[in-house]
Amino acid sequence: DKGGNGVKILALESSALAASAAVSQDGELIGQSWQRTGLTHSRTLLPLCRDLLKNCGLSLEEMDVVAVAAGPGSFTGLRIGVAAAKGLAWPGDKPCAGVSTLEAMAWTVAHVEGAEICAVMDARRNQVYNARFAAVDGVPVRLTPDRAISLAELGEELKNSGKPQTI
Repeated sequence: DKGGNGVKILALESSALAASAAVSQDGELIGQSWQRTGLTHSRTLLPLCRDLLKNCGLSLEEMDVVAVAAGPGSFTGLRIGVAAAKGLAWPGDKPCAGVSTLEAMAWTVAHVEGAEICAVMDARRNQVYNARFAAVDGVPVRLTPDRAISLAELGEELKNSGKPQTI
């Protein structure tokens, strides 16, 4: 029920090449939109949010929280996302919530009970941004902090982890 009283979250993601926005209510996805046009996130993120809210029949005033990817990722993209989130939250005195980009990735497969989740983003120069999680009762439980690590180091670490099911 889009018009219900549950907690509504507007979430922004600008840490990578694509910009995206999503609206959820009580943990259920209501709508999402993403764009990878090559334009800077400063040009695409706010129109993306406006159109998403309009298409969902919602307004910014109805959102309870504005969440934003807090990295790791593109420094400029992260600054744009955080500034946009703060700007959207400020008029209604709404809380902002920063979310680890890697942890958000891990949530998508946390339902695979017993799996080890290895979230990875390209950091260039043979490095990746990485964090490892264990899937426990549908929740990603952190095994490592968000970090920059060489591909070789991560490969060795995974080889020596002894976990047969890494996703």
